[in-house]
Amino acid sequence: MNRHSIFFKLNLLFATALIVTIIAAGLVVRQMQRRDWASLMLKSRVVLQELRRERSLSGELLKNLDLERVPAERAERILGEGRLLHSMARHGGRHRYSRGMLRYGGEIYLVIRTSEKTILLHPRRNTLRLYLLPALLFLAILGLLSLSYWTLRRSLDPMRRLEEDIRRYGRGEALKYREFFASGQDELAEIARAFYASAEQLQRYGEARRLFLRNLLHELNTPVTKGKLLAELSEEPRTRRMLGSIFERLASLLGELVEVERIAASPEPFTEREKLSVPDLLEEACRRLYCEETAIEVEIPEEAALFADREAMVIVFKNLLDNALKYGRNPRILLAGNFLEFRSGGPALSHPLAFYTEPFRQEYGTREKSGFGLGLYLVREILERHGMSLEYRYEAGENVFAIGPL
Repeated sequence: MNRHSIFFKLNLLFATALIVTIIAAGLVVRQMQRRDWASLMLKSRVVLQELRRERSLSGELLKNLDLERVPAERAERILGEGRLLHSMARHGGRHRYSRGMLRYGGEIYLVIRTSEKTILLHPRRNTLRLYLLPALLFLAILGLLSLSYWTLRRSLDPMRRLEEDIRRYGRGEALKYREFFASGQDELAEIARAFYASAEQLQRYGEARRLFLRNLLHELNTPVTKGKLLAELSEEPRTRRMLGSIFERLASLLGELVEVERIAASPEPFTEREKLSVPDLLEEACRRLYCEETAIEVEIPEEAALFADREAMVIVFKNLLDNALKYGRNPRILLAGNFLEFRSGGPALSHPLAFYTEPFRQEYGTREKSGFGLGLYLVREILERHGMSLEYRYEAGENVFAIGPL
């Protein structure tokens, strides 16, 4: 069990309370035993004084001392088999006296020895009855601890259901235990209801966003399609090629928006992967950026390849290449071991890379060149879902963004 878990701490607390209770009960019993033994030894002094004075023990004295004499037959067996706990001897003239205690069968007996005889005395109170009240008190405390533990565990068990629903929500699945927490009155139920209310509101926001984006893409796609048709009707070949290229790339950008929405909406790793040529991916990314005529130094073997989702990886290359063109100079792309590096000259980043991979960061570059601040965020998301990483370093006057391992 996780040692940071609430259930682990609850178990540890209960175990500690149980151990402390047992130790306390043992100390109480030990103290009671010592008190009873001290009382018996005190009574033995009175008995010895009576024996020295009267040479016999009266029933009235034994009754007042709450003692009873053990019959001779039974006393012989107890004296032979019992275990001596404590003994004191004393000489008085021609007589020798001793007194002590022994244990037999869970009971304590008082032994009085003189030079003439041995007397075995037993307290009238039963040992079981003597310790009954402490035992009942111990059992009551143990029962109270067990009841408290069971109640707390029962109160915390729904946390597992809430955790399962939170994980379901993260995976985009339907929530299962909403009704279970609907009537609860404790703090956990209140937290669960707040979560379900927030999840429902976020779900409505997500549906509204997706509906808006679908409608927007649909409305944009219609004029782009019409523009492509009108471009074909142009009588000027150069104008037809130029308009066709523009509208083709606008259609490609709309498709990229759809892909960005797909990536942002699903947190799952990419499962549909294929072997892709790195030079081909760079060529496609450059085509979408209209940078075919831009001088970019590429040092990548033709056979360089990786396994990835094609459209997602084109977005990664496009964003990194776009950053190199916008915010740097003399961009170059090279393969260093298992990492693909995008290099460009310029000042180093003023913040750690994690600062720029958060969504809507616009501090990278000037405001005039900034977009929505989603470029590096999308790069990080796509690479992480491919099992790759984005690394940054500044060396020899160049900003180096490396992705890999390929």
